[in-house]
Amino acid sequence: MEVFNMTNQLFINNEFIDSQSKETMDVINPATGEAFDTITLATEEEVNDAIEKSQQAQLEWERVPQPTRAEHVKLLIPLLEKNRDEIAQLYVKEQGKTLTQAYGEIDKSISFIDYMTSLSMSDKGRVLQNSIANETIQIINKPIGVTAGIVPWNAPILVLMRKVIPAIVTGCSVVIKPSEETTLLTVRLAELFRASTIPAGLIQIVPGTGETVGTQLASHKDIQLISLTGSMRAGKSVYENAAQTVKKVNLELGGNAPVIVTSNADLDKAVNYIVTARINNAGQVCTCPERIFVHEDVHDDFLNKVTSKMKSLTVGDPFDENTDYGAIINQKQLDSIHEKVQDAIKNGATLMTGGHQLKRHGFFYAPTVLDNVRKDDNVFKDEIFGPVLAITTYRDFEQVIEDANDTNAGLSSYIFSENLTEVMTATERLKFGEVYANCEAEEVVNGYHAGWRESGLGGADGIHGFEEYYNTTVSYIRY
Repeated sequence: MEVFNMTNQLFINNEFIDSQSKETMDVINPATGEAFDTITLATEEEVNDAIEKSQQAQLEWERVPQPTRAEHVKLLIPLLEKNRDEIAQLYVKEQGKTLTQAYGEIDKSISFIDYMTSLSMSDKGRVLQNSIANETIQIINKPIGVTAGIVPWNAPILVLMRKVIPAIVTGCSVVIKPSEETTLLTVRLAELFRASTIPAGLIQIVPGTGETVGTQLASHKDIQLISLTGSMRAGKSVYENAAQTVKKVNLELGGNAPVIVTSNADLDKAVNYIVTARINNAGQVCTCPERIFVHEDVHDDFLNKVTSKMKSLTVGDPFDENTDYGAIINQKQLDSIHEKVQDAIKNGATLMTGGHQLKRHGFFYAPTVLDNVRKDDNVFKDEIFGPVLAITTYRDFEQVIEDANDTNAGLSSYIFSENLTEVMTATERLKFGEVYANCEAEEVVNGYHAGWRESGLGGADGIHGFEEYYNTTVSYIRY
C-alpha cells in the first residue's frame, strides 16, 4: 500500500485538513542546513476541534473489548514494515540521525506495538479480601479518557508510539503535538494511522509550538492526562499548566547521566559501551552518558583508550552506512554544545580531541573528549546533548556515589566494574530511574523508563507504562 501521498496538513478526525492560520515553518535538513519543505501550524480553534472529536470517539471506543482494540492497533505493524524504507529516508532527512539508527528506531517501535498489544489480556483489576460477610471489594481499571502527548524530535517515532499505543489499547483517545523539528515525519506517520482500522477521531495530530499548542493541551479541561517527553523547562511549564485542572501528568524530561568507572572495570568494555551510548543520535539522547567519573588508578589508561576510540569515529552523511553519527538537530543546539565545551576549557579542562564544529554544510560537531573537568563546569552540571565526554577522577567509592547523585536530574546512570559488591552497591545507592551496569542504555519495551527528581513523573514501557492510561475505581458490592 502506498501511503506517503498526503500534503503537510493537520490530522483531525482521520482527515488531513488545511489550517486556517496559514502559519507555516520551514523544515530544515540538519545534514545540509537547507530547507526542503514546510509544515502547517494549528490554530486554537483547530486544537479545540481535535479535542472535541477525540472526546466523541473515545466514548464509543472505551466500550469495545480491550482485546478487540488491540487487534486494530496490531494492524499498524505490517503497515510500518511495508513502509519501513520510506519512513527511514524521511526520518534521516528531517532529523539528521544515521539511516542505521532510523531503522533501529522503527524496528523497536514495531516491537513496542507487539508488546503493548499483548497486554490487552492483562488483569482488568483485582478482588480484595473483606472482613465483612457477603460483601465483595473490586478494584477496576478504566480508560482515563482523552489524553494528549507532546513528542520530542530526538526519537519521534518511538516516543510517538509510546504515547499513542497504550492510550488506544486501554480505550483512550490521544491528541499529539509533534516537535516543530520533526512534524513532517509525524504527519506522514498519520497516514499509517489512517490506513489502519483504528476508528476515526482516536488519534489527532496538531502541529504547533509548545507555547501555543502545548500550553493549550496542558490546560484544557477535557484532557485527562498529558504526557510530555522533552526538556525540564518544557516539563515544568506543562506541569504548571496541567495543575489548573489537576489532570494526570506523565513527564520524561532531561537527564545528566553519571558514569562511574571503577578500578575494577574492564576498560575495553567500558570504553566501547560508553562511546556507543554517547554517540547515539550524535549524543542527543536523554539517557546518554554525560558525567564520567574515573578512578584515579585507571584514569590514564581509560583516557588513552577513550580518546583513541573517539578519534576513530566517522562523522558525516547520515545516509552513509559507514557513518558513526550524523548531524546535530539545529544551529542553536550546535552553539549550545560548543559554548559548554569552550567554557570548560577556559576553566582549565584539557581538550584531548575535538572541540569544534566540523567544516561542512549542516550542523556537525566533532567527537570531543574533555579531561580534568571541574564538577561546577556547565559541561558537567548541565545536560550536554552532544558527542562530548566530560571526564573527572575520583578516589573514594562512597564519595563518587554522592557526587553522582549530586544533580537535579535523575533519569539514567552507569557503573562499570567487575566487582560484584561495587555493582550491587551502586545499583542500590544511585538515585536514578535507570542504572546500567556494564552495558549501554537499552530501554527494553517490557522494562520501565522513568526519571527521579526533575527528570520526570510517571513512566513509560512495560505494564507500568501501560497502566498510566487507566483510572481506578473501587466497588463495594454487598449481597
